[in-house]
Amino acid sequence: MIARRIAAFLLAILPASLADAQDYPSRTIKLVVPFAAGGGSDVVSRLVMEPLSARLGQPIVVENRAGAGGNLGMAAGASAAADGYTLTTLTQNLVVNPHMYAAMPFDALKAFQPVTIMVKVYSMLIANPKLPAKDFAEFIAYAEANPGKFNAGQTLLSLLLLASTTGAKMTLVPYRGEALVLPDVLSGQIDATVQSFIGIGQHISAGSLRALGVTSPKRIAQFPDVPAIAETLPGYEVSGWYGIGVPAGTPASIVARLGTELKLVLADPALRKGLADRGFDVIANSAEAYAAVIAEEYQKYRRLIAEAGIKPE
Repeated sequence: MIARRIAAFLLAILPASLADAQDYPSRTIKLVVPFAAGGGSDVVSRLVMEPLSARLGQPIVVENRAGAGGNLGMAAGASAAADGYTLTTLTQNLVVNPHMYAAMPFDALKAFQPVTIMVKVYSMLIANPKLPAKDFAEFIAYAEANPGKFNAGQTLLSLLLLASTTGAKMTLVPYRGEALVLPDVLSGQIDATVQSFIGIGQHISAGSLRALGVTSPKRIAQFPDVPAIAETLPGYEVSGWYGIGVPAGTPASIVARLGTELKLVLADPALRKGLADRGFDVIANSAEAYAAVIAEEYQKYRRLIAEAGIKPE
């Protein structure tokens, strides 16, 4: 009896955050992916959530909520209860969109508590073979000679930066996610796009897509024959990241638990190899380091977009 009373007393005075951590998780967790199924952020999220679910002992349901460059899904994640039961896959769109959209449904710097960056990702400029350009230099020459006469599917900032850096004129067609633009590039409805390496290797090998360049500072092991854009345009580099965030105000102990478990999941050699084979570099940094990346890149993209003369719409 005395022991039970002591235990009850200790539980009563235990800080709420520690009590939350002891009980967490006790039910299904939802992960909001703010892009269409099949894209890079979706693939990485699903690969990571399966072992994370096993470690946490609860199901993790993935919900794709695409729209407005990721704003729709991120807004849903940001407005959820700050109890650790709604996670959101965050991409660099978190720090790009505030400078591209005149009205944002959330504050990019305050809406989320970062947990960790899962992976860093580079992208590839790809084109339908009907486009008369066999490499990046020819692509730019064609764009300059035919201003606005071909369409590029816009899912990432890469094309905007590319157009503003080179002065090439192209019609940028917005897409909700890279999984949606790929079929249109394959069919020739869209001439070119920039996207992650997910699902494009087989099409490049078959000749139904043409690889024009990667956005990394040097060539990558997965596609050693594809030049880096930087070989033609010195200094050009665009990278992104896929991370996990929770609503601001989530107890620190729950954030720490999620960070610890994600780090252990991402340390698994088989998972790391699977991600590397798809062109992703595992990061698994701390919540503090992730917050610093968000703050730094928010200012970086604000400056770059302003210098490019791009106005929020």
